[in-house]
Amino acid sequence: MKWKGSLLSVLLAALLLVGIAPGVTAMEEWCEDDPPVVITTPGGASVPVYVTSGALGVEHLPAVQLAQISYTVKPVQGGQATQVTMHVLIQNDVFGSNYQTRSTVSVLPWGTGTVYASTGGHAGQTMDMTFQLGVG
Repeated sequence: MKWKGSLLSVLLAALLLVGIAPGVTAMEEWCEDDPPVVITTPGGASVPVYVTSGALGVEHLPAVQLAQISYTVKPVQGGQATQVTMHVLIQNDVFGSNYQTRSTVSVLPWGTGTVYASTGGHAGQTMDMTFQLGVG
């Protein structure tokens, strides 16, 4: 009958470890949003890109979804191409400030296809990414 007590102790310890682990990893997950942004070049061309932005901690998803995204453009290579600077600001929220953020500009959704630029930062600070489009 001694083995039943030992088995029960081992099972209880295993359950406690399993119960703790999800709570620890949940705070380390990134949440992301991926809106399309249509860039208008100086020559009037419309170029769609995707801006995948995220924050460390799923509780920050509303702040990520409300990220302020803007851009500036200027012609380069005699008007044959466009230099774009993308500005992404994820605000601090009720769950914290200065938490880690990141952003990627790509041709296809979720940072796939050609990646034009990528950066990391912190909430409350603008992340800037500069890249070139082959369209004037």
